[in-house]
Amino acid sequence: MSLTAASLPSTTQRRSAALPYTVVLPPRLVEPRPSAEVYVRRRLLVALVLVAVVVAVWFGAGNVLASRSGVPASATSARPAISYVVQPGDTLWSIATARQGGTAVSSYVDLMVQRNGGAVIQVGQVLTLP
Repeated sequence: MSLTAASLPSTTQRRSAALPYTVVLPPRLVEPRPSAEVYVRRRLLVALVLVAVVVAVWFGAGNVLASRSGVPASATSARPAISYVVQPGDTLWSIATARQGGTAVSSYVDLMVQRNGGAVIQVGQVLTLP
C-alpha cells in the first residue's frame, strides 16, 4: 500500500493536533559551572589526599620491609639443647615428670617423641629434651 499526497494531513492540521511538551534537561546543563577558585580548590584537595596516601603506603611498606630480617620480633632467647642419658627404669613419662617445668607432662612427652624419633628408649640412649 502506497501513500499519496492527498492522504497526508496538511501542515496546519499537524500543528493543531500536536500536544504541548516540556523539555527536561539534566541538572549539569542547567546549573552554572563552578568558579575557577572552586575548581582549583578541588584539585588541590585531591592532590593532597593523593600525597597523603602515597606517604602512608611508603612508610607502611618501609616498616614491613624493615621487619624482614628473618628473626621474629617476639623471639625468645634460644636455649641450648639439653641432653639426658637414659638410666635403667626410666620411661618417657618419668623423664618428662622430672624435667617438664611449667609445661603439661603429656605435651612434654609428645615433644620428646618428636625430637628423638619415636617413643622407644633404651638404657644409655642420649635424648634431646625440649
